[in-house]
Amino acid sequence: MNKHRYIDFLAKLAVDNAHPGGHQLTKAIIERLPIKKGCGVLDVGCGTGATAVFLSEQLEADVTGIDLHPRMVERAKERVKACDKPVKIIQASAEQLPFQTDTFDCLLSESVTAFTDVERSVPEYFRVLRPGGHLMAIEMTIEHPIDERDQQLIQSVYGVNGLNTEENWLEIWKRAGFAQVTVLPVSQFRNVTGDALPTYNFTSEIDEETLEVWLEHMHMMQTYKNILSYRIFHAMKTNAD
Repeated sequence: MNKHRYIDFLAKLAVDNAHPGGHQLTKAIIERLPIKKGCGVLDVGCGTGATAVFLSEQLEADVTGIDLHPRMVERAKERVKACDKPVKIIQASAEQLPFQTDTFDCLLSESVTAFTDVERSVPEYFRVLRPGGHLMAIEMTIEHPIDERDQQLIQSVYGVNGLNTEENWLEIWKRAGFAQVTVLPVSQFRNVTGDALPTYNFTSEIDEETLEVWLEHMHMMQTYKNILSYRIFHAMKTNAD
């Protein structure tokens, strides 16, 4: 099975805000970040560029978006061109960010890090943030450890290397160097997001495999609705001594 089937599915349908809570949650968490005009913001796994463009239009931030999938990069560049904002879109891996150390004031990861090798990507996040910089991440999280059969099934459908509990995630952030990590209660955002879903742009590109991945995803959401969840993490890179 192609490990990247789910990501290919998102790219083929040009899915905007492909994370729990959708655009409403994005707006809510951005309000908690000290993003001002000219702030350097990195959107890791920018997808179709929806968040990157929003940050540029609404906050006049200096935004850079990166994504590994060529189709996502193409769609993001089209969106940036259409809005005529100075957003930079680069095809790159979260595990090897093409930026100097201490480059960005804020970094966003919206349901992206779970699809990477976290032992490579998260240290990269820490590296490119300036001292005092903020990270905000919405990440797939399991409510409790599960048996190997269920874990392998979920990993095969989504193409992730592993499944992490909240405690696992906290260890991952701290191991990379983030000393200050806060878990923002999802319940705080329920009144904002409701049951918001990603925006799926169904087009003539839908084929048998795309439909199959969609059905697998829906099955996972129903079967593991009490196990598969998400968490919102806010971390800071403390000032160098």
